[in-house]
Amino acid sequence: MKKGTYIFWSIFVAAAIFRVYQSLYVIPPSIGPCVKQVVSGNGTVTDEPEIKDTGQVLVVSVSALSVTSSSRQCGTDFLIRMKTKSYPRFQYGDGVFFKGKLLKPMNFVNGDDPGRSFDYEGYLAKSDIFYEMKSAEVHIFAERTGPNTSESFLATLAHDINGLLYSLKRHFVAVLEKTLGEPHAALASGLVVGEKSALGADLLADFRTVGLIHIVVLSGYNITIVGDAMRRLLIFLPRIWGISIGGIGIALFGMLVGGGATVVRSCFMAGVALSADIIRRDYDVTRALIFAGLIMLIQSPMILLHDPSFQLSFLATLGLILLASPIEERLTFIPDKFGARGIVAATVATQIFVSPYILYMMGNLSIVGMIVNILVLPFIPITMLSVFLTGAIGLFSMPIAQLFAWVTHLLLSYELFMVQTFAKLPFAAVHLPAFSKWWVVGFYVIFFVVYFRRNPNIIQIMRGIYGYASSVVTHVTFRKFQKLPKEL
Repeated sequence: MKKGTYIFWSIFVAAAIFRVYQSLYVIPPSIGPCVKQVVSGNGTVTDEPEIKDTGQVLVVSVSALSVTSSSRQCGTDFLIRMKTKSYPRFQYGDGVFFKGKLLKPMNFVNGDDPGRSFDYEGYLAKSDIFYEMKSAEVHIFAERTGPNTSESFLATLAHDINGLLYSLKRHFVAVLEKTLGEPHAALASGLVVGEKSALGADLLADFRTVGLIHIVVLSGYNITIVGDAMRRLLIFLPRIWGISIGGIGIALFGMLVGGGATVVRSCFMAGVALSADIIRRDYDVTRALIFAGLIMLIQSPMILLHDPSFQLSFLATLGLILLASPIEERLTFIPDKFGARGIVAATVATQIFVSPYILYMMGNLSIVGMIVNILVLPFIPITMLSVFLTGAIGLFSMPIAQLFAWVTHLLLSYELFMVQTFAKLPFAAVHLPAFSKWWVVGFYVIFFVVYFRRNPNIIQIMRGIYGYASSVVTHVTFRKFQKLPKEL
């Protein structure tokens, strides 16, 4: 590896480590004597509302806040996560009045599994949310208020683009609801735009039981399908134009579906692949994954310890990179028609790599997951295409969209049937009691020790980066000591 490459990786690794270290000492914004008090104020909805069976969840940026009983002023310019009634429906950018008891989030324990707790406080803190209202009264006073006039041009542009994309998403989902009905529309929305809340708790539990939740929450698998579809659609354009428009399309799609950690990682890796194609360089998926992870940690360091979606997405992708090909080479007895061998290899690779962490976090391991993935995944690309055509055409002509909806409904019915049938089996999943995290750490340590012993080139690269970083630190320290007064 060249000296410049060592410098490049050393800088990003050091920056990521520094940012993660900083995140260990994050201090919530001070809001005075308002915690545990009934407060009222106004603000702006800064994210797409999450619709649940029991109501709506909003993230509101506070513009004014005071204690209701005494009118004492609280701080401003911070975020509150608040739960409110199902109606009226709120939208991104709405200006709202609100009233409720302001609380600090607290970690909670699953009543059915008291040995495991969820780091709810850290999960919200990674998004700069340090306060919440569990039962808020919220009223709209201005629809789509727009960004603060003091914000930069780029912030204003991002706000307008987000508003446009969220509006398009709402109309798209409305078409699916009219043409497909439930729960088919909910599954269709989850597949294409990551809208999983309408599935309901029971059906979501079935998807988790059979190991198919990743197709509903817009995982890297879905992003890969979208990226490949864009590449095929733009193949008639000149090479540079096709790649550039494809990259912009993937970025806009990431914004459309909310930009969660999994989506950001997938879109960033797709962007790296497109950049490599533009400059005609080989695309190294391992380096792309590591680079995407470092950039995400530099931008939002708390996701390393407090975002399960980032952790699982990174582990699943790493498992695919390291294990899928070797496993596929040993599955010659499985026919390669319709990509069956690749699906089996990918499923086994991800199951091996993420199962220890999933067992530690939730205690659930799907026994039927591999079978269900093999039966369902081959139909997901055509289903996503059919869903997209149904929703997109429905924006202009509902009668024509209904023709596509028949095919879409048939595909979704098959997938729902498989999920619900296998989830009802008594042995569909096993549950293990809570255990120490050191078992998980031990698994990954042993895995990487064995893997690195079989791939000595990786160790040499890591030693090179470490050696170069150490030499830089030593050189800088030596120069500083040289400049000290001689009396010392």
